[in-house]
Amino acid sequence: MRRPCSSGSCASSGTYSMPLGEICICEELIVYLTSHTSENPRRHFWRCRNFKTPKDCGFFLWDEDVGVQSSGTQRIVDMLRIELEDSKNKLDELKKKLEDTKMKFEDTKMKLEESKNKISKLQRKLDCELRNMKMAFAAILIVVLAWVVSFCFLYGRKM
Repeated sequence: MRRPCSSGSCASSGTYSMPLGEICICEELIVYLTSHTSENPRRHFWRCRNFKTPKDCGFFLWDEDVGVQSSGTQRIVDMLRIELEDSKNKLDELKKKLEDTKMKFEDTKMKLEESKNKISKLQRKLDCELRNMKMAFAAILIVVLAWVVSFCFLYGRKM
C-alpha cells in the first residue's frame, strides 16, 4: 500500500507517500513518516506535505489512530469527521456564548433605559426645584423691596 516518494520529493529517507490519489485537504499528497523523537520513537504517522509552511492545512494522524487496514482516503475521511465533530462542538459553544451575550446586551439595554428614566425624573425634579428657588428669591426680593420702600416712606415723611 505504501511506496517510497520519488527522489528529491521526500523530507527524509523514511518517507512514503500514499498511493496515487491519496491527497491531503490542501490537495497535496500526504506523507508517511516515522517519528524519531524520544517521546514517540519509531511511531509512524501521516501529515501534510506542506508542514510548517504557509500552505499547511494542519493534517496530522498517527498511523494506529485510524487503523492500518483503512485506506489513506478513509483515514482522511475519518480525520475530517473528527474535525467536523470538533467544529460542531465549537459552533455550539459559540452559539451559547452568542445567546449569553444577547441576554447580557438586552439586560444592559434595559438598565440603560431605566437609568434614562431616572435621569429624566431627576431633571424634572431639578427644574421644579430651580423654579421654586427662583420664586422664593423673587418673593424675598419683593418683601425686601417693600420693606425698603416702607422704610423710606416712613422715614422720608419724618424728615
